[in-house]
Amino acid sequence: MQTAPRKSTRSRPAKPALSETAVVEAGLRVLRREGVDAVTMRKVAAELDTGPASLYVYVSHRDELLRLMLDAVVATVPLPDVPAPPAPAGPVTGGEDWSDRLVTLVIDVVHALNGHPGIGRVSLGDIPTTPAWLDLFDRILGLLLAGGIPRQRAAWGCDLIALHIGAVTYEVGAAAVGGDGPGALQEALDARHARSAITDRLATLDPARHPHLAASTAELAAGPAAARLALGIEVLISGLARPAAGGP
Repeated sequence: MQTAPRKSTRSRPAKPALSETAVVEAGLRVLRREGVDAVTMRKVAAELDTGPASLYVYVSHRDELLRLMLDAVVATVPLPDVPAPPAPAGPVTGGEDWSDRLVTLVIDVVHALNGHPGIGRVSLGDIPTTPAWLDLFDRILGLLLAGGIPRQRAAWGCDLIALHIGAVTYEVGAAAVGGDGPGALQEALDARHARSAITDRLATLDPARHPHLAASTAELAAGPAAARLALGIEVLISGLARPAAGGP
């Protein structure tokens, strides 16, 4: 019996060349398919049809990979121009345009991160210093300064905004929803309300013990996630723009 000729390895499709970008993109594919906890060096290597040892040429460890993945997502968000800051004791340049740009920017970042549920939590507990994250917060700081907010107060404001972004996107990741950016935010809110049966629970409150909650049951459960997100950002910005007694 004639033996079939062995297939030459030259006839097999060539593996794509490895690079830091290829490793990060593979990590994002694993994340979108299986969630952030599934992103391991071994699974990413399998995604690239190679061994884990090959990845360490480009990424030192899993935590670095996650930070690079976060940065890759943030890099997709367009950054607005920053109006010139006001002169000392002068009027705010561009009226309220700086705050509109900042609200839009933060919302865009949240939606981009929510398109990759779980990646936003990488920014919590550690301060990212990757290029796109630094570009983002340089622009956020510039917008706060353009609003006439003192530099120390604006610098602390960057930290508050980063924490808000991390918290909102963490909730979406925890809900394990499958929507896109804006859709994921709404799915997470709906899942949170359903899980806690919030409407039914509020309806059973004793007005004598919880008078304010009992009188506000409709308002507490009402409103789309997008409006809630915008309110949170607007409250942060307006609070930063309001001088604090004895503060910076």
